[in-house]
Amino acid sequence: MCGRAAQPSSVAAVCDRRFSIVLLALVVSAFSAPTATAGERSVTADEANGTYRDVEGKSEIKILAFGHGKLKVQLALVYEYRSGGGPMANLGDASSKATIENDIAVFVPEEAGDCKITMAFLPNGKLKVEQQGEECGFGHNVRADGTFWKISNRKPKFDDA
Repeated sequence: MCGRAAQPSSVAAVCDRRFSIVLLALVVSAFSAPTATAGERSVTADEANGTYRDVEGKSEIKILAFGHGKLKVQLALVYEYRSGGGPMANLGDASSKATIENDIAVFVPEEAGDCKITMAFLPNGKLKVEQQGEECGFGHNVRADGTFWKISNRKPKFDDA
C-alpha cells in the first residue's frame, strides 16, 4: 500500500510517517539495549583470586573466592609522606570475609567502626576500590580508595594462615 507509484500526497505522507516511526523505534531500541556495566557482570573465582597492587606498587589487596558469594580479603595499605626526619609511612591492615554479587564485593573490616569498602572487578584485572567511612582501623591518612591491578593469578597466601 505504501509503494511510490502514483500515490496521492496524503497516502505518501502517511507512509513517510510510518517509516519514520519504525525507524525511530529501531534506533531507540538499539541504543537502549542492555550492556554489561559495573554490578552486572558475574566474576568467576579465577578472575577474583589473586593479588592486586596500586599504581605505586605499595598497597596490596589479596582475594580468595570461597564460592556462594563469599571472598576472603586482606588489605595491606600504605600512606607515605615526608617529615623533618625523612620519609615516613602510615600503615593500614585489615582482613575479613567479604560478600560478592555479580562483580561488586563489599568488605567490612573486622573491628571497624563505620567503615565499608566496595570493590568493583573491572575487565583486564583491574579492581576499583572505594572506602566509605573513616573508622576502618587504619593509620592516619591511610585509605583503601583507588585502582588496583592484578599482579598474580595465584591463590594468595594470607598472613594469618
